[in-house]
Amino acid sequence: MNLSFADTLYFKKENILEIILGLHRSYKSLQREIQICCELNNLTFNELIVILEIKKGFKKKIDIANKVYLKKQNLNLILKDLQVKNVLKLDNKNILITQNGEELIQKATDRINEKIIKIFKKTDPKNMSGFINIIESM
Repeated sequence: MNLSFADTLYFKKENILEIILGLHRSYKSLQREIQICCELNNLTFNELIVILEIKKGFKKKIDIANKVYLKKQNLNLILKDLQVKNVLKLDNKNILITQNGEELIQKATDRINEKIIKIFKKTDPKNMSGFINIIESM
């Protein structure tokens, strides 16, 4: 792990406690926003995560299952439900996102993005660079 001086400032005991509490609050806030997005779009949390992984570029079932930590049987049920909801189309071994699915992803990510931007706007930018480096390496 390659750390700069700014990164090491976060290893002070009082800063670690603030990071833990900040991560917890941010996680809870984003989790609520994701839950709202799921409810508005009639999706489960796992369905939303699978759609996002497919959008990100994962096309093989085994890759998606490993990335999302799902059993292949559960993934097959999720894919079947998403197909019924006209979000995905299964063509041979290819998984394609429908136009309806693209619109759903756009709405969900826009809403979550707004929440993330609000959280980051409340944070002092000079404290963020080292913190972002640490989070990216986790």
